Amino acid sequence: MTTAAALVFSTAAFAQVDPTSTPSAPTETSAPVDTPEPVPTSEPAQQQAQNNVTGVLYADKNGNEQQDPGEAISGGKITLFGSPKHETTSDANGRFGFAGIAPGTYNLAYELQDGWVVHRAKNTGDMITVTANVTTEIVARAERPYSEQFDVTASLDRTSYEYPGSVKITTTLTNRTSRRIANINSECNRGRVEHALGVSQEWYLQMGLSLEPGQQRTFTVVEKVPQAALTSGVVTLNCDFAPNVNWNTDGPTVRAEAKVVGGIGYSMVLGEDKNADQRIDAGEAVSGAKVLLLDLRTGAQVAERTSGADGKADFTGLKAGQYRAVLGGSWEFTDESQQLVTVTEQAGAVTKFLKRAAPPSLSGVIKLDKPRYESHEVVRADVTITNNGGKTAERFRLMDGFYDLDLGYPSPWGDVRRDGPGVRIPAGESRTFSVTGKIRGFTGGKLRVWGSVDHIGVPEFGNPVFSAEAEVVQTNGDLGGVVYIDRNHNRQQDPGEEAADVLVEANGGVPYSYFKTTTDANGRYSFKNVPSGNYWVGYTPAGGWVVHSEGDQEIRVLPGTPVQLTARAERPYTEALKATLVLDKSVYSIGEEATITVTLSNRAAYEVGHIHAACDRAGYGQLGSVPMTEGWGDLRDKGVTLAAGETKTIIVKEKVPAAARWQNRVVAACDFAPWAAWNLDVVSAYDWASVPGGTGSLAGPLAYDRNKNSVVDPGEAIGNTRVFLMTDREYGGIVAETFSDAEGNVRFDGVPAGDYWSVVDGPWKSEGEWGGHHLIIADQLQRTAFFVVPGPAPALPEDVGDAHRDEQTVGSSTGGRSTGGALAKTGASVLGLGVLAVLLIALGLGARAAGRRKTT
Repeated sequence: MTTAAALVFSTAAFAQVDPTSTPSAPTETSAPVDTPEPVPTSEPAQQQAQNNVTGVLYADKNGNEQQDPGEAISGGKITLFGSPKHETTSDANGRFGFAGIAPGTYNLAYELQDGWVVHRAKNTGDMITVTANVTTEIVARAERPYSEQFDVTASLDRTSYEYPGSVKITTTLTNRTSRRIANINSECNRGRVEHALGVSQEWYLQMGLSLEPGQQRTFTVVEKVPQAALTSGVVTLNCDFAPNVNWNTDGPTVRAEAKVVGGIGYSMVLGEDKNADQRIDAGEAVSGAKVLLLDLRTGAQVAERTSGADGKADFTGLKAGQYRAVLGGSWEFTDESQQLVTVTEQAGAVTKFLKRAAPPSLSGVIKLDKPRYESHEVVRADVTITNNGGKTAERFRLMDGFYDLDLGYPSPWGDVRRDGPGVRIPAGESRTFSVTGKIRGFTGGKLRVWGSVDHIGVPEFGNPVFSAEAEVVQTNGDLGGVVYIDRNHNRQQDPGEEAADVLVEANGGVPYSYFKTTTDANGRYSFKNVPSGNYWVGYTPAGGWVVHSEGDQEIRVLPGTPVQLTARAERPYTEALKATLVLDKSVYSIGEEATITVTLSNRAAYEVGHIHAACDRAGYGQLGSVPMTEGWGDLRDKGVTLAAGETKTIIVKEKVPAAARWQNRVVAACDFAPWAAWNLDVVSAYDWASVPGGTGSLAGPLAYDRNKNSVVDPGEAIGNTRVFLMTDREYGGIVAETFSDAEGNVRFDGVPAGDYWSVVDGPWKSEGEWGGHHLIIADQLQRTAFFVVPGPAPALPEDVGDAHRDEQTVGSSTGGRSTGGALAKTGASVLGLGVLAVLLIALGLGARAAGRRKTT
């Protein structure tokens, strides 16, 4: 389907989303929908009039996607999820209704007998919007589970693999029905294990396929053996299939597994030396013993094996180094020295002697330092964990439920935090862990905290659970202050600088509260008898003046002495500062050092200090992301000071991050201001450079959404029509082009990652400022909808030359419309500009060939 630059783009293996073949269920309208025949209701007329959500539930037994006589479902349970939740059942005619539903958005769920299922056809589930004074009508079409409609088989080409190596997966799907099944996708590795298959880009690109009645389709995918399979010893394939598979879980599943060997080998022979002759004789081998290898430094588990009938536990794929071996269950080593495991570059084997031991058994106690607190006080909690078992508890971590206490960041639990390395607690010993925190919530006059133990051999959030509580008495205090306009910038209030009628807002306290007031003629304000605790106070002066934050400053209200604040308003930083930012190159590679030249100018008649940089606020992992590297110098910590009228240039050096590959570009986008992370009136600067190499895919339906419901309804798809991807909607070059299939499906593969605009050949155009804009991310398939409206045929770029213009024009079907002058897909001549545009992007030029872009 796709024509693009040679050696850059590939052709899609299967058709993608077919929005016209499977209707959305349920369907929402603002008036009752038509049904084949009137369906009476057993509801009284008065009750029916009160219903503002009504519907019909039927089983589509003949698969014609409409309700026929005898298909109504009675006794079906319908749940309307919202606040609150509503439930009802369908009557003998399949009718149901909900009365008095407040306007808002709700989700519907159905529980039916005999295996019938109402499938979800939208990624958002079955969402409906209830509008005041409008009856929302639902038609819920039930069908047989997808596991009865189509079959899936999958096989691996071998029963054992070596690492490094590849696995060939062959998957076959068969449609058992007499109707088309569209947009079948898979969800693999729901358990998120690291040694799983079916998670590669190649696998993902096969999804979204359709099956005609009775059709069988087979595809093969080659994936690399995951490195984690060395540790586990197996590689697995575990996938569910269904249209809209994230919501519909009743589809067929496939399971496959193979052994994995390779890397450094290490074997343990485990036995119980009953006759104390320092060897394992007949009958002394221990089978079924679980052995875990832990990283000596972090305590993280790196491998797990279970001994066989011969007492042997074989490990493969280990890195050379030292590990600590831990036994699960009721076995332990006869002495702790046997826990040390040394793995060298050569394969090795060792004998380990075991003895019986009772498993670890942990209990916990929480002790609060007081039985009664005032709500502003700091609480100390001591958690004592005791091992009452017969062997050491390995990698103990505390699963804490201290939600009513503000323990701060980072976690004060240290190594025993939820994601920490854990600690060892030997048999018969106890460990005490202490934390302090301010009360941030309590219920019914009580502070409640709890904990649960986690260690090797018990699941996370396993037993036992232990808790403590204390009484909390509400306390209050006063918060007030003054606001002034620092017109002469001397950082002190002078006569005539009082700020009257300033809106002051205070948020915080325990329990959380919100208050607002305005300053008086002297710029003063006060909040009396508010709940004690931490507060954030904001100010809104008139005339564009701003009260700036000077970092993370705690405002804490306590009983007794009132808190008095002084708020200095000044002109916005945007009036004083100017910033530019320039990268030293137009093209980089991942890991290459980029030099960023930052120029800051102070246009004001006063000094501006503590200027910081806040970069990559969107969190894309680009230059300057948190935590900032040392290369940012004073812009990171101390801050830069500019005298009145002064300009400074700061040279920043940072390596190009791996995240730049996602969009084939590295971005430096920063805000500059005193305490930039805490203030909004910042000046921004931006520059970018190409990082070539990554490619992605883009797919979705081409359609004219006549009813503006953001769904491709029957008759809206535009088939057999050419679609271009361009670097700019008006002035860009053509990077790739393809044709929609007969059902309107469009797909681009192997497109260099970046920003593009889609343009449709023929009397169509995209609507809105961002209509037709697409972001292609490396190694990902982006799903979208190419929605267009009637409009003038697009003009080809002037620099295309005659390669396109001289082609023979053809008329192609566009959902009942003729493209008239649509370009013929004739082959080589079409590739002329595509090759040029792709090469520009691949070489890091692209749109930058017209000049470097900076924002100041």
